[in-house]
Amino acid sequence: MPTYRGNRGNLLQHWVLVELLASLSQHGANSLCFLDAYSMSPTATRSPKAGTDPTAPEFDRVRTCLAEGSSTYERVWRSLNQSSTGEYPTSAAFVRHCWEKQLHLLLCEADAATADEIASWLAGLDSDTTSFELHRGDWRKRFQSAMPSGFDAYYLSFDPNMYDRHAVRAPKSENMYAADIDIVREALGRLPRRPTVIQLSTYSANGPNKQADVFHDLKPHFSALGFKVTPVRADKAMMSLVFSRDATVMSDLEGRFCSWLAGNKRQFGPA
Repeated sequence: MPTYRGNRGNLLQHWVLVELLASLSQHGANSLCFLDAYSMSPTATRSPKAGTDPTAPEFDRVRTCLAEGSSTYERVWRSLNQSSTGEYPTSAAFVRHCWEKQLHLLLCEADAATADEIASWLAGLDSDTTSFELHRGDWRKRFQSAMPSGFDAYYLSFDPNMYDRHAVRAPKSENMYAADIDIVREALGRLPRRPTVIQLSTYSANGPNKQADVFHDLKPHFSALGFKVTPVRADKAMMSLVFSRDATVMSDLEGRFCSWLAGNKRQFGPA
């Protein structure tokens, strides 16, 4: 059964996503193409592993107190909860709600059950404002083919379990490696030059894959293509790296996220 983690990683990924969507919209983009390499089911249930995750209580605090939440992320989450049967919104659901203009969704999902649930959700979207493609399979294969064109802005989302900067004998499809970055770079070469944002989230420093090492490993790959990098670290394990080209990304994104997270702790108290 498709699941979601319900932890600090969800908060980090989607708080950042919502902020960046607002920035793209405010700076003149009318149509957006959103490409999600690791799409979540719109009807996923909480993972049994959530009970052992020390950051799960933070997620629960925010979810319980959405009515008091002041951030755009919380308001959108609350609104989506009222219009969906799912436990937690997907990235695509956040994007469709926040982007009030033309949208194209390219969603990749290798798990058959998850892909089926995504397909049902996509079928209910308004075709006048939203076009879509569901790739049933590994995102790597889809990204090696022709990419969508004709949009004002592009947002690429990568949400693996972790980025591993080491070569391994048996790569895990749920992780990302240096060879995967080559696939992303080649795909970018097939996209038109438009405002582009890439959000790559990694939730573990095991390996060893310290955040600083991951940052310095990835930065040159995208800097060579004209991208700036903005790290948003939630702690020593969870981090979103935001790569942007011809797009405005707030320099204080990490500080604002951490202040928001700390404010929730103070406001709602211990779990």
